[in-house]
Amino acid sequence: MQNVSNEMILILAGVTVAVLLQAGVLLGIFLTMRTAVQTAKDEAEEYRAKLTPLLENGGQLIKVGNELLTSAATLFGDVKPELEAAVTELANMTRDAHAQVNQLQALVDEVAQKARNQAERVDGMTTSFLNGLDHFGTFLNEAVRTPIRQVNGVIAAFKAVVDTLRSPAPPRRRPTRVDEDKDLFE
Repeated sequence: MQNVSNEMILILAGVTVAVLLQAGVLLGIFLTMRTAVQTAKDEAEEYRAKLTPLLENGGQLIKVGNELLTSAATLFGDVKPELEAAVTELANMTRDAHAQVNQLQALVDEVAQKARNQAERVDGMTTSFLNGLDHFGTFLNEAVRTPIRQVNGVIAAFKAVVDTLRSPAPPRRRPTRVDEDKDLFE
């Protein structure tokens, strides 16, 4: 039995060492966890200290944003009828201006057509008048030129007669028989 008792002591010692070792590991885990929890608490407190003002300010910012949106919606609701009236009035004014521009264009086209008609009429009258002047000028030229040519012919004939009469008579030569025969054949 002694052997059993030594073996038991050895087993008991092994179990004790294993339990003590396990207790040491558990104690190490406990101490590490306690430190980690304390660090987590400190950091959580630090974040809480930093985030609390941000959350409070964010809440106030959201509240102010909601108030601003409400105010803008109210303002838009108040201004909407005036804007709609202004848009309607602008549309009416645009339609009226378009109608007046169309009327003005029609009047301008009508005046331009009348001006073209008058220009064609004046052109026809001017052409007719200038053609008449041309015919009259041709007639007058012929009416003046023919008597002037005749008068010039008479004056030239008169001048030739006067020149002939003023010039001395050429000496007469006696006709010879050859000259007489020559006169016969002419």
